[in-house]
Amino acid sequence: MKKLILTAVLSVASLAAFGQGTIDVENINKAGGFLQPIFNFNPAAPTIQQTGNPSSVVYQGAIYNGTTGAGTTVYGGTALNGPGYDMVFFYSLNTAVTSISQMTVGTVVPFRTAATPTSAPAGGIVAISSLTIPGGTGNTPIAFAYGAFSTEGGTVQTWAQALANFNSGDPLEAIGTGAIATTALNGSDTAGGPHVGNTSDTGWQSFSLVEAPEPSTIALAGLGAAGLLLFRRRK
Repeated sequence: MKKLILTAVLSVASLAAFGQGTIDVENINKAGGFLQPIFNFNPAAPTIQQTGNPSSVVYQGAIYNGTTGAGTTVYGGTALNGPGYDMVFFYSLNTAVTSISQMTVGTVVPFRTAATPTSAPAGGIVAISSLTIPGGTGNTPIAFAYGAFSTEGGTVQTWAQALANFNSGDPLEAIGTGAIATTALNGSDTAGGPHVGNTSDTGWQSFSLVEAPEPSTIALAGLGAAGLLLFRRRK
């Protein structure tokens, strides 16, 4: 019995030492030169999603490009700005996932309101520091992805509600999802070494929303529950 108690105490102490794994959720990091704004749908093709690094992003008078370098995507929609849009953060401890339908919703955060295109630019979310990932410890690798959706006039809703509205052909709904990337969580690994877990440390890319197609179009296209195809992208 004493041996069992001692084992349990040591196990708890070990978990406390390593702590729960956390991650910083953001899509704009000025200091790191990482800018991946999220854009509204392209008015010229509202049901076709655009993805990829934008050619350039203006931030406080300077031009920064994503950490993977300047892209070639020219977005037809404007960068999402202020109330009316939310971003959703997905994660999975299984880094082999290929779709957000296999992932867990970690949090939903609003987009910032940008006074001018060069002041904390539109397309950026209100960053969250040290979001706890249940079941993960320091240096645990995870898969993550971003999604975004319109809140239909500011109405608070979940990703599941937005997705249901989209799949029903709601004309007020627009959603989008980005590529799946991987990173390691904050905390300490088994050797006690610190690790940085930040979604701006990896090469995921900007994307745009798409408008909900008419219900008849959805039926003909045979859209699945996710509504969008995802392509895996590793660091």
